[in-house]
Amino acid sequence: ESVSSLSSRALELPPSCIEFCKAFPSYFLVGTYNLQKDEDATAPEGIDAEDEDSRTPVPAKAQSRNGSIILFEVTGSGIVEVQSESQPSAILDVRFNPNTGHHDICAAVSSTGTLALFRLSPDGEGRPLKHVKTMDISTMASDMDGSAPTEEVIFTSFGWHPSRTDLIAITAATGHVHLVHLGMLDANWTLFSYPVITHTLEAWCVVISPCRSPSDTQDDAGNDEPFTIFSGGDDSALRYRTCTYDALSGVSDESLPAVKVGGHGAGVTAILPLPLTLEGERAELVVTGSYDENIRLFWIPSALSAYGQRAKLLAGSNLEGGVWRLNLIDVDETPCPEYTWRARILASCMHAGARVVALLKTANGEYDFNVIGKFEEHESMNYGSDFQPYLGKNLSVISTSFYDKLMCQWTLQLP
Repeated sequence: ESVSSLSSRALELPPSCIEFCKAFPSYFLVGTYNLQKDEDATAPEGIDAEDEDSRTPVPAKAQSRNGSIILFEVTGSGIVEVQSESQPSAILDVRFNPNTGHHDICAAVSSTGTLALFRLSPDGEGRPLKHVKTMDISTMASDMDGSAPTEEVIFTSFGWHPSRTDLIAITAATGHVHLVHLGMLDANWTLFSYPVITHTLEAWCVVISPCRSPSDTQDDAGNDEPFTIFSGGDDSALRYRTCTYDALSGVSDESLPAVKVGGHGAGVTAILPLPLTLEGERAELVVTGSYDENIRLFWIPSALSAYGQRAKLLAGSNLEGGVWRLNLIDVDETPCPEYTWRARILASCMHAGARVVALLKTANGEYDFNVIGKFEEHESMNYGSDFQPYLGKNLSVISTSFYDKLMCQWTLQLP
């Protein structure tokens, strides 16, 4: 189904990311990325990948970037801008904490290696989006061996730990994936002294996923709980590593190296582990997006499973544009004649616009991707889309596009 917009508006700066707040489902944030340079003919590195061969490398001389974080509210009469916070750096990713009781906390990462925390409280006094703390990579890395990085570091994305509120994984244009321990949200934070995963080119995306096995145990403090870090990079690789966390000694990788998964024709730009427990298996089903315009489903064995098992590509489909971001809409595990289970996904597909995709495991054990909705009014790169939570079958989506600075509202009635 081809979908038309209900409303649209132009923003002052190019939008790079967007996310709704589960604590206050009518509110969402948009992060913007503005590259100031002498000539506008060259695409900004670290975000635009319409044509990989035309992307510029990280320049020897630092370029000036700025941005903003904008709070909007969806009302009965349309979308209302509630608050705008100018930022000295470009914003590349913004995400709310997924842990229950902390959905009002969000973080943002920037083009100058900063991590900022905010709290959303629209029912309180003053401006609803309140800044909590910002730290940069040199400050977070002050306890590392050796000197802190002197060159400019671009944080490209990040992911929250799904059950620990104080742990974040961050990707950088250097190709490194780092873990950051927040401790108290307004106290000093620690960047762990070594990257848990390293890509040979820019790292674009990261997700922390619990190890889904009924035998995994933890104490009341969440210690010794294994988790897996998945990351994707410009080296066309999906990489993953299983770690454990201890409140006293921090993160331990148990000497398990990162595992590389092939099968992508270009950079890996989006990762979505599905919340399904595979009976009797230490493994996960993981959906990926790539510059090569394909969405794929992989069976990924845990690093804690039997030695020698390798990831398997189960299905794939061309979405007509680079798949930059994937958002899980819902999962239905109730078997029916059409499928054993179904996952529906919102995909931001760069120059192709947005897609709503259904992934099915059929009754005969096969896996199929089916596009059930298309939004194609964007005339430039769709890097950010998200849907309003808790609206049932009426999927309400806000999608954005970069160069034309466009933000659109549209709905799709899900079958």
